Amino acid sequence: MVNSEKSQPQTEAWRTTLRLRSQRLLATAGVILVCAGISVIGQKRKPARATSKIDYTQFQHTTKQHQEACHICHKAPSANWKQASGFPDIADFPDHDACVRCHRSQFFKGVQPAICSNCHSRVSPRGEARFAFRNEARPEQFKIDFPHDKHQDVIAAIRADQNTALRFAHALQRKDYNNCTICHSPNRQAPKALASGWVDGFVPSFDSFKTTPASHAACFNCHWKGQEPTANNCAGCHKPAENYFPDHVPHRISMKFRHEGGGEKGIHAAECTTCHINITKSASLKGLKPDVPITGCTECHNKSGLREDLGNELAQIDKNKGFVCSYCHTSETGKRDPPPQHYMVADRPPLTRKEIK
Repeated sequence: MVNSEKSQPQTEAWRTTLRLRSQRLLATAGVILVCAGISVIGQKRKPARATSKIDYTQFQHTTKQHQEACHICHKAPSANWKQASGFPDIADFPDHDACVRCHRSQFFKGVQPAICSNCHSRVSPRGEARFAFRNEARPEQFKIDFPHDKHQDVIAAIRADQNTALRFAHALQRKDYNNCTICHSPNRQAPKALASGWVDGFVPSFDSFKTTPASHAACFNCHWKGQEPTANNCAGCHKPAENYFPDHVPHRISMKFRHEGGGEKGIHAAECTTCHINITKSASLKGLKPDVPITGCTECHNKSGLREDLGNELAQIDKNKGFVCSYCHTSETGKRDPPPQHYMVADRPPLTRKEIK
């Protein structure tokens, strides 16, 4: 039988010892936590690692991995060239192999891989329909670098050597032949008006404008295989659009001028460089100014005893400073001050409308 009177003091002593030990452990743990907190506060927090997510629905040629030689992905001609054009051409997106060789994991990701939407109008395991090439709904990634000066020299050499001019023989036989019409033909479609409509309600005729090449047809006569840049060298003409092209395009201010059939006897059907003298020295479309100096007009339109169209309108401004020049221009241009060159050609000192009383 246990003596309870003796065991009770021993139990109390054990409990007291256990309580003291627990208090010391808690105090020690608190010191450790405080020190650890001070240490953490003193350290600089490392920035969270940025996670970049690639949008595979937006193919960009500016991506470093996409800047290989063009023929690695684009095969010339594409498989559909016979259906798309009358000559061998690149008329479709690259084949699947061009994508799979680098993007296999994205290409087989899910039932509707996002990467497929770059070319396919409907992403489906059985869908083969593609967007038109080029997809007009997406911004252009390239602009054309066309040197007028080099082509001017080449065409001039061809005309000088009739033996090498066979491909242009049909053009050389035309009475109104000029070298620019090899690429710039008379417009056959109604000119497109601005959203605000035609100024003064004046609608220019079809032949007021020349067309510009809209496909490889005008280029591949020379540049398919024979002369650089050839069909496989897309980068020879197509340059990255970013920071390359101006935001504006050349515009016409003499709206009433007609390239074809101008004048009573169609006298405007002459050598293009007779008037467009700046084109022949242009090494790029960047900053191109196909403007015609006023002397190109006044050779015929301000000759004493023949036609004095320019001088007559300047005389009208002398009588009424609000007069709007309308022989060549619509009102938005005709109400401005005539450029000093207009006055100089008419042998008169430059004058502004404010100076007229």
